[in-house]
Amino acid sequence: MDISIGGSGPSFAQKARRVYGRLTPKGRLVFGIIAVIFIWFLLPSWSSKKNNDDGDYYNVKDDSKDKYSTSVSRDQFHTLSDLLHKSPKVRPVSLSYLSLPPYLNSANQFQHYINGGNMLLSKLAEEVKLVKDSPKNSGYLFSKNLISQDDISAFEVELSFQITGEQEKISLIGDGMAIWLTTEQLKQGDVFGMQSNFNGLGIFIDTYKNYNGKKNRHAFPYLSIQRNRGIEGYYDKSTDGVDTEIGGCSLHRIYNNEDPTKLRITYVRQANIFEIDVDVAGTGDWRTCFRKENAELDDFIPIARPLYLGVSAETGELHHNVDLYSINAYSFRGEDGLPLQNIDSLGEGIQVYDLRDDPKVQEENQKLKDRKDNRRQKRRTLNRLKRQEKKLKALDREKYGGDHGFVGWVFRGVLYFIKMIFILFLVLVSLYACVVGYRVYKDKQRKKHTGGLL
Repeated sequence: MDISIGGSGPSFAQKARRVYGRLTPKGRLVFGIIAVIFIWFLLPSWSSKKNNDDGDYYNVKDDSKDKYSTSVSRDQFHTLSDLLHKSPKVRPVSLSYLSLPPYLNSANQFQHYINGGNMLLSKLAEEVKLVKDSPKNSGYLFSKNLISQDDISAFEVELSFQITGEQEKISLIGDGMAIWLTTEQLKQGDVFGMQSNFNGLGIFIDTYKNYNGKKNRHAFPYLSIQRNRGIEGYYDKSTDGVDTEIGGCSLHRIYNNEDPTKLRITYVRQANIFEIDVDVAGTGDWRTCFRKENAELDDFIPIARPLYLGVSAETGELHHNVDLYSINAYSFRGEDGLPLQNIDSLGEGIQVYDLRDDPKVQEENQKLKDRKDNRRQKRRTLNRLKRQEKKLKALDREKYGGDHGFVGWVFRGVLYFIKMIFILFLVLVSLYACVVGYRVYKDKQRKKHTGGLL
C-alpha cells in the first residue's frame, strides 16, 4: 500500500474547467466577452513593442564598416569645440582640479581656488559673487594648481557667469570682469582688479567705454583679448586697450540677461588654432567671437610654461554685480592617449545632417522658440517688477526710514508714541515712589524728635 503525505490536490487547469462547467450559457458568454477585451488590450502593446524594436533597428547605423562613424546635426557642429567633442578620434579629459563647483570644503575654503578682494560666498549660495552692485569693489579667484603643458596643449575652459544690476542704462555700468591664463597667481591691481604687469593671456569683458576714438567704434560691453609679457601698464584703461588687443567682439544683451552667459576658450597648440565662443543667452546658441588660425605659438599662451587660471571683476564709480556660477575645463587627447598633434583628420567619420528642411523639425523648433520667448518675457516682466519694487523700497527708506512706506511709518510712529507713554508712566511711578519714600522718612524723623517730660 502506497502512502502519500499531503496528497496533491486538483491543478489550476482542473479548477478552471470545473468553474467554467458550472457557468450558465449567459455566464459563459460574459466570460468570453471579458477574455476578448483582455486580449484586445494586450495586442496593441505587443504590436507597439514590435514596431519600436523595428524602428530602433532601422535608426541604428551599421558601424561594422566604420567603427568611428558619428552623426551630428549641422546646428550642433560649427565651432572648434564641437569638432573636438564630437570627433570619435578625440578623448576629452575633464580637468577636475579646475572645476567649480564644488565651492567650499569642510574648512570653509575653496577646494580648487584661492580667493581675495571683496568676493562674497555663502554656504548655501549657488554662485560666487566676485563683486556686488556697489562702487569700488574687486574680487578674484585663482587656481591653486598649475595647468601642465600637456593639459594645455589642447585645452578648453568654459565659464558660466552673469552681469546684473539695478541700473537700467547700459552706458552707466562698469567696470567689468576678466579671465586670466598667467604664469603666476596675480595680485590685486588696477586692471579689472589685478596687477597690470601680468605674463600671459587676459580676456577682458569691459562694460564701460572710456575712449570714443576712431579705433574704438565697438558697442559695449566688449570682449578684448590681450597678451602681455610682464610689462607694467601695458594695458591702457583710458583707451580700453585698443592699441594692444589681439581681437575681440561686442557682447550684445549680456547685461541683465535672464540666464547665465557662457563663454568658452578653446586652444590647440600644435594646430595653431585659438577660438573664443560665447552663448550670451545661455540657451546653447554658441557664436564664435574670435578665431585665429596659423597663430604663432607665443601669440596667445606662453610657451613651455605651466599656467594658472583666474577670474576677476572690478567696479569703479559705476558698478554692477558679477556672479560666477561654474568653471569646467578639458584637455583633449588622441586615440593613443597622447596630446593632439593636428586636427586635419578629426572630421573623418563625422556625418553632418541638416534638419532645417524638415517641416516637422521646423514646427517643433518654432514651438520651442515660442515657449522660450514666453518664458523669457515672463522672466523679464518679473525682473522688471522686482527692480521696481527695489526702487520703491529705496524711496520709502529715504522718505520714511523703512521698507514699508507710509503704513510702516505710521505704525512705527504709533509704537514710538506708546513706548514714550510707557516710559513716561515709569518715570512718574518712580517719582511718586520717591516722594512717598521721602514723606515716610520725614514722618519717622519727626516722631524721633517729638516728645518731652510727662
